[in-house]
Amino acid sequence: MAQIINLDKLDNDLFKNSINFIVIGFFDGVHKGHKEIIKKCVKRSRIYNGVSIALTFDNPPINILNKENIKKLLISFDEKAKLISEIGIDYIVSVNFNEEFSNLSEYEFCKKILLDKLNAFEVFVGENFRFGKDAKGDFNFLKSFFKNYNVKVYSIKLLKINNEIISSTKIRSFYKSGDIDKVKLFLGRYPTISGIVQKGFSRGRLLGFPTANIIVDDLYMLPKNGVYIGRAILENEKRSHPALINIGNNPTFGYRDTIIEVFILNFYKDIYNKSLTVRLMKYLRQEKKFNSSEELSFQINEDIKKAKIFFSSLRKNNKN
Repeated sequence: MAQIINLDKLDNDLFKNSINFIVIGFFDGVHKGHKEIIKKCVKRSRIYNGVSIALTFDNPPINILNKENIKKLLISFDEKAKLISEIGIDYIVSVNFNEEFSNLSEYEFCKKILLDKLNAFEVFVGENFRFGKDAKGDFNFLKSFFKNYNVKVYSIKLLKINNEIISSTKIRSFYKSGDIDKVKLFLGRYPTISGIVQKGFSRGRLLGFPTANIIVDDLYMLPKNGVYIGRAILENEKRSHPALINIGNNPTFGYRDTIIEVFILNFYKDIYNKSLTVRLMKYLRQEKKFNSSEELSFQINEDIKKAKIFFSSLRKNNKN
């Protein structure tokens, strides 16, 4: 696991005597495009026996600049750090993106952070990277600025799949449409949602389908409302369990807030107050209002049948 350091607490001497390779970005989702940029940084650092550093932000800059939660996060900072670490980065330097930081000029960003604090030897950014007050800084500025310091700067072309640029914005649009296949294609993995299991109204239990209810912070992006097939991973367990996941407002019972109800197949343990992660694998159907509990029970049984067929098909394909 990479060592995580907050920029404000970074000792200016930490990277003074090492050869430092810096990759910069928000990296929300750590999608395939992000991974390519980070891999190039790690590869170069190993050639020189140097140190690879990911400089990233804890908040979407647009949310701070607009003082509202415009952009929803795809993953938590902890998950982002874990995924970046898996690529081989040595250090993750976290920036508390606040109003003060947003007022740094492009010159100050390069001098005070990349040179004085991180002692950059090479810098890697995506070709559309912008920085500094009013986003005036770009690759050309970086190249011009660092020319006097013999620091190499690399602009990495944005990765495409089927002629579409991979971006966190594009992935958010797939979330909104419930296109799990496209999310997986661009992320390189199935999307996940995590939360603490909370007490609900026990309506699922009364129907014979006990659900684990998790409420997700408003900071995070949720896929389109509906029923999904997926897998549930419990706190401190490596094994995952087949599950049905309903994201929505429970219209049959008139509940208005968005909740996530997870029915874990053939599972009967008490998991209240435990952390639960669900991996969404297939969008099954829209959420709908049923006229009676009997109608709802019938539909859940139909959903379970489809989930079993889905997992059976996966097992067969994995054997071939």
